[in-house]
Amino acid sequence: FNPPSHGSRVKRNHVPRHYGPDLTAAEIAAQNTRQYPGMMAPEGTWAHWFWHSRLLHTVITMGTLFTLGIFTFFMNYAYNSSYKDLVPPASELWTSPVHFFVAWKNVIILHEQDKAEKANDHRTRHLDDVAKRRYFMKMHGIETKDPVSVVFGKGEAKSEAELEAAAMGQEPPQKTDDEKKPEAKKKWFGIF
Repeated sequence: FNPPSHGSRVKRNHVPRHYGPDLTAAEIAAQNTRQYPGMMAPEGTWAHWFWHSRLLHTVITMGTLFTLGIFTFFMNYAYNSSYKDLVPPASELWTSPVHFFVAWKNVIILHEQDKAEKANDHRTRHLDDVAKRRYFMKMHGIETKDPVSVVFGKGEAKSEAELEAAAMGQEPPQKTDDEKKPEAKKKWFGIF
C-alpha cells in the first residue's frame, strides 16, 4: 500500500545513480585516487594498505592477546600464590632482568610443587575415607548399593525348576499357593 503522499515506487533497475550525464573514464579514475572526508582511503595509498592488510591486523590482534595472556599468567601468581612475597617487583625487570626472571621461575616452581602436594594430600584423604567406609560396611554387614539394582531392582530369585525350564525352552512351572508370598497388610490413609 502506498499512501497518496507517496507515489508509486520507482522500478529498481531504473533508479538513477546520480543526476546528470554518465561519468567519463577520466572522472572515474580521478574519483578513485581522491581522498573524500568520511570515506575509506583510495587504493594505492598507505592508509588503504593499513586498513585492508589482514596480516597486519592478525599480528596486532595476536600480539595483544599474547601480551594479555602473559600478563594474566604472571599476575595470577602475584595475587593467588602462597609464595607471592617472593615475587620480585616490576621495577627490577629494568635494573636486573636476569634476577627478575630467575626469581619468577623459582616462584612458579614452588607454587606448582605446593599445588601438586595439596592435590596429592586431598586425593590420599579421599582414598582413605573410601577405604574406611568400605571396611566399616564390611564389618557391619552392610551391602554396598549397586547402581543398576537400585534403578532396575534386584528381580526375583528363580528356583532350580524355573532355571531348568528356561534352559530347556519349556514353560516355567506354575507356582502353588504355598510358594506365593503373603500379602502385605493394607495401610489406612497410606500411613498406618
